[in-house]
Amino acid sequence: MSVVALAKIPRPSKTQRIDTIVESARKVFCASGFEKGSIVDIAKDAGIAEGTIYRYFDGKRSLLDEVLRRHYAVFFDDVQQTLPGIEGHSNRLRYLIRRTLQSISVDRGICGLITHDKRPFDNETPSLSQDLNHQIAVLMADEVKAGIKSGSFHSDTSPSIICDMIGGGLELIAYSYMRTGKAIDVDKVTDSISRTFLCGIETSDPTTESLANLVERLEKTAERLDPS
Repeated sequence: MSVVALAKIPRPSKTQRIDTIVESARKVFCASGFEKGSIVDIAKDAGIAEGTIYRYFDGKRSLLDEVLRRHYAVFFDDVQQTLPGIEGHSNRLRYLIRRTLQSISVDRGICGLITHDKRPFDNETPSLSQDLNHQIAVLMADEVKAGIKSGSFHSDTSPSIICDMIGGGLELIAYSYMRTGKAIDVDKVTDSISRTFLCGIETSDPTTESLANLVERLEKTAERLDPS
């Protein structure tokens, strides 16, 4: 009688275990929210013991940070690869707006986690989403500054005001998306936001709008996106 040797199944590597845990955390947090999603649920989805998670992560907060870090890593990798090949500061700024909208709309669950994470967990330390969104704002501000220097944008344009207004508009769209669940038309919204700002700062536009008119146009754009 022959004895059939059982094939030895290799144990997952540390990287594979971490990837599995993070993916399970993403699924649980997106489905249940950060507050309701539990380590027990994550361990069950990953098919591992609860204690195994604590070998690699301190708890839910560090897991959320890693989920969001990986989400934003896709964004910044794409920007790093794509932005240098785009000519014109207006086109580069428009690309950053569009890419941010894509990042918001790609997954409503992730959008909800980002929206939640923008509220700091204490009074002093900014959340990871706040920090990474600040990096996106810096990229936009750099394009506005470069446009001013090249003469493409009006010299009295305020990079900080422009970026704050764009960021506020994008944040409003994200909140609307979370509340209504209505899909974002990325191209249409990108065009609307881009026209609102670029018509006011481009030197090639003979009908320069006042800041008050820009605000009015942005408010109308927001109303169309969120008819409630």
